[in-house]
Amino acid sequence: MCRAAIRRSFVAWAAALMAVLAIPLCSSATAIADTPPVPAATTTAFQVPVRFVAGCLLLTVLACDYPPPLSTVTPSATTGTSGMVTFAAERSTTTSTYCVAVSVNWRNLTTGVAGTTALGLVGPDYSPPTAPEDRCRYAPATVITGSGTIAAVADVGAHPPVDGYQILVHPGLGTFPVP
Repeated sequence: MCRAAIRRSFVAWAAALMAVLAIPLCSSATAIADTPPVPAATTTAFQVPVRFVAGCLLLTVLACDYPPPLSTVTPSATTGTSGMVTFAAERSTTTSTYCVAVSVNWRNLTTGVAGTTALGLVGPDYSPPTAPEDRCRYAPATVITGSGTIAAVADVGAHPPVDGYQILVHPGLGTFPVP
């Protein structure tokens, strides 16, 4: 009787163990590995926009704006892809007819990597009518900065117009994280 009782308790114990293990091991649900989430693209406008004055020389006095208007360009940085930033710029609506190129100097404060990129002007669309906000458009530029905190300074003045001048009032400044 002692042997039979031991066998029965062993069989009952083994059956209970199989029942407990069968639920998680033999379930019909399939385990799927979690893929890391793709960071959503985030666009950050520079905290300080670029302000400048652009005008023409006296040789073309009939086409000049007097006094020349104060213009503003707001650069922005779009992050989303790991270690990459796309710089863009948008000019505020102004009566000035001068479009100036913008350059962005950036530094990764985490790694020390630095660089410069130019936001060139998109060619004008001569089909009438052209709205004032579409007069000066900038081509975005993508750079590899690496992950970390980026500090960027934007300015104008690298290529003044042939028949005019441009004076930087203050550069633009922006900081933003890159995944």
